[in-house]
Amino acid sequence: MNAPLTSHRRPAARASSALRERMAAAASVPAKGILHTLAGDEETVWQVPEEVPLAVQFNSQNYAVMMGTPADFEDFAVGFAVAEGIIAKASDVTAVLVLPAGQGYAIDLSVAEDKIDRGRMAKRSIEGRTGCGLCGIADMKDAIRMPSSALPAVDLRPQAVARAYEQLPAYQPMSRVNRTVHAAAWCSVDGEILLSREDVGRHTALDKLIGALAREGADLGQGFVLMSSRCSFELVQKCAMAGIGALATVSAPTALALSLARQARLKLAALANRGVMIFDRD
Repeated sequence: MNAPLTSHRRPAARASSALRERMAAAASVPAKGILHTLAGDEETVWQVPEEVPLAVQFNSQNYAVMMGTPADFEDFAVGFAVAEGIIAKASDVTAVLVLPAGQGYAIDLSVAEDKIDRGRMAKRSIEGRTGCGLCGIADMKDAIRMPSSALPAVDLRPQAVARAYEQLPAYQPMSRVNRTVHAAAWCSVDGEILLSREDVGRHTALDKLIGALAREGADLGQGFVLMSSRCSFELVQKCAMAGIGALATVSAPTALALSLARQARLKLAALANRGVMIFDRD
């Protein structure tokens, strides 16, 4: 049997900047090539992110396999469970076990049976592809699931969103190494980035951030999520399920994302050519 990479109870979600830099390097592999420039060609080496299967288990029973970057395992699994509505809060997880499994990793969450919402556990028939929030869903009624409780009323100001966008590159250690991954950041209402997570999949990056926030017990009424990706409806759905009241992305939302955000009373923002667009909620 493989020895666990981690086995503990509710580990700290926040890592030092130096540790995150080391994690970024460990989750990348070298790729040789020829860089073609106006000044000529030169042989070079890039670091590209690893992309491996991440199996989420509940009490050693398989639930879903998603593709992602092998870092922040606990944040991902806890955030995925919260965003899916399977557990209500991070403290429902009493222990996390991470084991190498085949070409990827198995992340086993220990949760008391009465803390698991079996009705929220969508039946998945295949693995989830990178960046896909729908792959593996066996029943279309499980595709769109929104919370019944009200979201916090967040004061989302364009100046704060613009400030957070300017700061984002400094909070992307993996992207600096491999130029590929998405970022999900938690920002104060003033636009100060407080926490960030990265992954090759935008949905997995958000799961990791949600897990980190849940494990820290963050006040979700005092900030917003910033994504380096486009705004798909799954990002809106995950934020709403986690109790996050505002989301900013680099591009405009789809019509479905905007519709669901309005339904949940979740504020949306996106970059525009001349500034920041804050979408009406009506």
